[in-house]
Amino acid sequence: MSDFLLGVASFLLVLIPLVIIHEFGHFIAAKLSGITVLEFGIGFPPRALILFEKGDTIYTLNWLPIGGFVRPYGEDMVRQKTPEELAEDRSEIEERGIKNAKSVFEAGPWQRMFFMAAGPGINFVAALVLFIVVALVGQPFQRADVAVYDIQSGSAAEEAGLQQGDIIVSVNGDKMGEADEFNDKLVDLEGQAVTLVVKRGDDQFETSFVAQQAADTDIERVYVSGVEKDMPAADAGFQEEDLIVAVDGISVTSLKQLQDYTKSHNGKEMVVTVLRGTERLDLKVTPKKDSGGTPRIGIGISGVEPAIIGLTAINENTDVYTEAQPVGKAIQTGWEQFIRALRLLGEFVQGLFNGDVSVSEARPVSPVGIGQIGGPVLQQSLDDKVGYPIINFAAMISIALAITNLLPIPGLDGGRILFVVIELIRGKPMEPEREGMIHFIGLLFLLGLVAITLFNDIFNPINIQ
Repeated sequence: MSDFLLGVASFLLVLIPLVIIHEFGHFIAAKLSGITVLEFGIGFPPRALILFEKGDTIYTLNWLPIGGFVRPYGEDMVRQKTPEELAEDRSEIEERGIKNAKSVFEAGPWQRMFFMAAGPGINFVAALVLFIVVALVGQPFQRADVAVYDIQSGSAAEEAGLQQGDIIVSVNGDKMGEADEFNDKLVDLEGQAVTLVVKRGDDQFETSFVAQQAADTDIERVYVSGVEKDMPAADAGFQEEDLIVAVDGISVTSLKQLQDYTKSHNGKEMVVTVLRGTERLDLKVTPKKDSGGTPRIGIGISGVEPAIIGLTAINENTDVYTEAQPVGKAIQTGWEQFIRALRLLGEFVQGLFNGDVSVSEARPVSPVGIGQIGGPVLQQSLDDKVGYPIINFAAMISIALAITNLLPIPGLDGGRILFVVIELIRGKPMEPEREGMIHFIGLLFLLGLVAITLFNDIFNPINIQ
């Protein structure tokens, strides 16, 4: 399947259902609040046909396949209808025999806030459900050798006789499957006796000590998680799983330190010292500006905090396997994945404000861009005959859709909620004409932003492969 068709397919499979789910959230909240919903539409007008009518609502199929909409009595998109438009609604209500019709703006402020927040809210719920589904049908887990990369002087790890290159097999009899598990285990055992089973070459032995906090707790090692093609790092010989410990002879103690140093050395050669297994290598590399104008060498990096006993452990010889979980465990795993996704998005936003995220990494995307990202994900699902890549992608898009709609920008749900908050503070609503004009300006801004991102995604496609 071509990249274009994959992008279109991922758009149809992911974004359109999530938009319909978003509108369904508004629909349910309207019904619970007693607001009359005249129409729930799949797609956008012109109308193709009426599917059925139930209660006060007609359910329609429309020609433009770009999501869906809710048409409550008294509201046109984000503004209160004019008297002439309300007369049309009332005429429709009379023709259809609807009794005790209630418009959006006849609802109380708390009901309106509930109505507006329900769309983003159900997108959060949808994301959680999708993460649980992934755990039920099977998701990837990884097993790895927990390798010791470096040891702080005077630490409990050094006193226990551990060396670079050792493999941690177990802690107090519990087998270790990845570095994070090992680090978390030691945190739980702080101040207690610990026995490690360690593999060194062909030998295996035990060592015991008390898990004490190392003196230097602020250090953060930098781990290479990926190397980009056609960037300086690839030519310099960087590899995945390298651990960066120094640059130009200066010890690297944090992710931000390395990023700041690289940004200040555009076009200037740097000597980066990495640990690779038991080798210590000096790699010469010259940063260059990426498409967003940020000097980079072209590696994906992540911060690795040392274990409390004063050693840095990373994963080696990683093996990924897929496992379906029982319902109870799947719910727990889905919840953990949901919270992790929110945390990652929070860290991304924080990095954006701190300058740790480059302009190219933070670019907003249009529906075309979402298709460009989703196409390779869908291809992975098809190639591997597994559902988790595209379902996980849908869950992340659902969260992004919820957060975006909650932004306090006129025209979005968050902007409308903001006006209700202002109404509660003032004790009276803003004049409908003024609020409608502000939302109209907000919509024009959003449409302009969509046009710009659409143009950018077409002429500067996103490439995640």
